Amino acid sequence: MITEIEADAWILQPTRSMNWSEARLVLLVIATFSLTVGVFFYVLGAPLVLPFSGLEVLALTAAFYVVLRAGQEREVVRIVDEQLVIERGRKAVRERFEFSRFWVRVELKASRKRFHPKRLLVGVHGRTIELGHFLTDCERESFAISLINALKKNG
Repeated sequence: MITEIEADAWILQPTRSMNWSEARLVLLVIATFSLTVGVFFYVLGAPLVLPFSGLEVLALTAAFYVVLRAGQEREVVRIVDEQLVIERGRKAVRERFEFSRFWVRVELKASRKRFHPKRLLVGVHGRTIELGHFLTDCERESFAISLINALKKNG
């Protein structure tokens, strides 16, 4: 998802279908069902079902955590004076890149493999980074056009 926060500034982030509170509710429903089945079979005399029900809930919780945490990634792209500034992170900036806006090259590169997404590369003099690896091809193309137009403007 691309959000334009002001002229010449964008936030790129993955599209998330649920937030943490919704995920907790889904996990609670699944865990309740799974553990109820485990207890039921334990009472019937199959004690090994209950630990596997617990492991199932634990694995599902870990998977939800990994996916929801990855959904919090952000890339902030800004044009500040004569610089293209790219910041990456979740809650705080983890990486920061600066490129001269007059020399920066924006390239939408097709993958060599069939059905793989295109890559949006931004860089100067052989130093490139990939932007929006979590975006769809349409979003990537749209953002590439917006970024190229913004770099040309007043440049």
